[in-house]
Amino acid sequence: MSEDELLQAPAVKYNNLQSYRLIELVAQWEGRLTANHLSDVFGDSRSTASQLIQSYIEQCPDSLIYNPAIKGYEPTEEFIPSFCSGTLDEYMQLMRPYLSQNTTGTQLNTYQLTGLQRAPDPKLVRQLLRAISQKQRIVIGYASINTPDYEDRIISPHSLINDGARWHTRAWCEKNQEFRDFVLSRINAIHNIEGQATKEQSDDRLWRTQVQFNIEPDPRLSPERQRIVALDYDMNTTLDGRYKRTYRVRAALLIYWLQHLRLDRYREKAEGQQIIISPESQITLAPYMPK
Repeated sequence: MSEDELLQAPAVKYNNLQSYRLIELVAQWEGRLTANHLSDVFGDSRSTASQLIQSYIEQCPDSLIYNPAIKGYEPTEEFIPSFCSGTLDEYMQLMRPYLSQNTTGTQLNTYQLTGLQRAPDPKLVRQLLRAISQKQRIVIGYASINTPDYEDRIISPHSLINDGARWHTRAWCEKNQEFRDFVLSRINAIHNIEGQATKEQSDDRLWRTQVQFNIEPDPRLSPERQRIVALDYDMNTTLDGRYKRTYRVRAALLIYWLQHLRLDRYREKAEGQQIIISPESQITLAPYMPK
């Protein structure tokens, strides 16, 4: 069911959408759904929870089937999530508070790194979003590794970026006369609005440019180990018997992808490296690699 169809469905209310999301995530990742799941999470009565499950089945008749042997519903072979992404991350995010309290009866021993990401200042983000939406040219106080003391920079921001660890704003920098990424935690203030932006997103060549690259197991690994690495990274087998996975990303964000894949530097041991950029892709990426 598309987002437009969800919005147009008069019988589906907001709380129903939340319930349907929970129904799908529990069915997909636990394999057994009961009214207790909805009762424990949303505080509904068992009667209301049962009605919500039946309502979901009416919306998605091929998704769930009742199994008397497990005294609950289980996903069918045709099950496809309609109200959630269906990812394990989404399931963990929604269910972690309840699983830790054992309210659903599910025993789960997991640990997920939450990262060291610093939460941006909401006031700063609001000002940046306003500058982006209104295409404004602004003065910020900014500190960098090369200039640790805050100095005024005039920028024209066009996007916010999360690289997995830090938030940035992509902006035209009048000092350097090029588009750059400014880390939000290094901005101490937005001092003034200097009128309309001198450069916009459409002027950012690296932002507009899409680059494609392949990764493959480190050839120094044995064939058996290469196969394991291919499984880890969901690689496909090519006609010539190699393992590969393709990424297509904005050139402006390439360095963040390489850091995320741990390809920003080469490691001496194949076991530490595990994956490499395919040789043919190294040529393609060369113009966009950081100097």
